Amino acid sequence: MTDSAGPGAAGGTDDRPGDTTAGHDAVEAKGHQDDLSTWVALFYDLVFVAATLIFTKGIEHVHPAAGAFWITCVFAAAWWIWYSTTVLADRLLPADIFHRLLLLFQMLLIVLMAMEARVSVEHDSTYLGIEFGLLLITVAILYFRGARGSGPGAQAAGRLAAVNTVAALCFFGGCLIGEPERLVAFVAGLGISVVGTGVFWHGRIVLSADDERHYVERMAAFTLIVCGEAFIENALAVSGATISTIDIASLVFEFILVFALFSSYFENIPSSGVNPRAFRQSSALHLILQICVAASAVSATKLIGHSLDQRIDDAEILRLTLPLVVFYVALSGLDACSRRRPIAPLAILHLATAAMVGAVGVLAWFVPWIHFAEALPMLGAVAVAQLLVAALLRSRTIVLEAELLVSS
Repeated sequence: MTDSAGPGAAGGTDDRPGDTTAGHDAVEAKGHQDDLSTWVALFYDLVFVAATLIFTKGIEHVHPAAGAFWITCVFAAAWWIWYSTTVLADRLLPADIFHRLLLLFQMLLIVLMAMEARVSVEHDSTYLGIEFGLLLITVAILYFRGARGSGPGAQAAGRLAAVNTVAALCFFGGCLIGEPERLVAFVAGLGISVVGTGVFWHGRIVLSADDERHYVERMAAFTLIVCGEAFIENALAVSGATISTIDIASLVFEFILVFALFSSYFENIPSSGVNPRAFRQSSALHLILQICVAASAVSATKLIGHSLDQRIDDAEILRLTLPLVVFYVALSGLDACSRRRPIAPLAILHLATAAMVGAVGVLAWFVPWIHFAEALPMLGAVAVAQLLVAALLRSRTIVLEAELLVSS
């Protein structure tokens, strides 16, 4: 409680202009720090635009085909560094000069790791292990700095600093032994970091509304990165061509496809919030969804060089439709992780869309008279029809407050 006497009351004056100035300066400094943190996060995201392009180009040209799975795993590991840094650790730290320099070092390592991913398919993975071990050390440093602060995340940050240090040692140790034992050490190290985060962060910290907003914005930002990657793939595919030498129908299809995937996510997921009990599931589903967007872009870009009446290989049909099927299944899972109620209408719609996309792929695969010319319009029609139905179903739902879900 404070006295009711104010400026000009009996007993003297109490203008205290210094206190007012100090409070104003504190608010202004916090606002500046928040703005700077936002710009730093966007700057950090830019390196993943470059890295994702390197990863996708590696998948396009890798031999044998099994190498695509390896590169996808390396991409997932790079995503984990992004997640640990920008979704979690950044919430505990100011964007001071040391923090920015540490992020700059991370950005360099991410690009080097993306470059090494394709090389390591057929050659030694030592450099890849060293690079990822160093990335885990940077994450540990971020958590260590965050542990010196206050708030509900400080104690967890101290534990996660130790967890990621141990994980990094697994990678460094793995580099000293040969294959396939090295891969066991790498998987163990990544597993320690992921499981440790799930236990000490998502399992014990009650996230605030600001934390949820930050999480939603960051996940949307990376989804936007992989959507934008599709247009970069298009630009590279047609950069040395003319209109008469490319398949315009395939190019139009990819633009429609990216628009449909973008709209399917951004019209629904960011505005639906996240169930406080489902952050871990939502994060895993976001990774799967984002990989599928990038994979579908790679597959669709390859088709620009095909003619419409050409019978494409079974493997190419699978590469085009499978990522789309998994995308809509993951989208259905994100519906279940949201605060939107009822869950069933949109979730069932997305599962039905996945089934229809799969059906188109099966028809193009097995029915001789269904060629590329028929398959592309069918896939485009399914994707656009899903958007129209989703808008109608979404208007009949509500988004619950997080407190209602926690208390239920």
